[in-house]
Amino acid sequence: MDSGSLARIEALYEEYLLAAAELEKNRKFGDGILGLRPGPADDPCHARFAARLEELLKEAAASADSEEASQILRYLFSAPKTREIPLSAYWMLIAVQGLGRELIGLLSPGDAAALLTFCHKRYPRRERLPVQDQILKRLRQQSE
Repeated sequence: MDSGSLARIEALYEEYLLAAAELEKNRKFGDGILGLRPGPADDPCHARFAARLEELLKEAAASADSEEASQILRYLFSAPKTREIPLSAYWMLIAVQGLGRELIGLLSPGDAAALLTFCHKRYPRRERLPVQDQILKRLRQQSE
């Protein structure tokens, strides 16, 4: 992986979070309520973000080593909880964590174990969604 993969992923996240914050700022009364009018969560920027992230992760997986894969995954798992973000963006950041599955196979057992511990602390069982349970399962397998 070239050293810019993580930087490109971070830049994509920043661009997306700025767009999501702008959508919230420009929200009109009633937008998104009861599905009557589209709201910020319905904007196509969310799907564009996920598609571009998937591309960047595939590029990274083609040449990443364990350390680089670990840095990228740690960023993916940290992003939803590093600052206050719009709720629609929070759920998208959780959902796209599953896109990092391919990188898990590149981790050394030690890096996988460290990331597993990190994720357990970051996302207690009562807060986890199915995608996170799947990630933890893969990390556990990779750490053995």
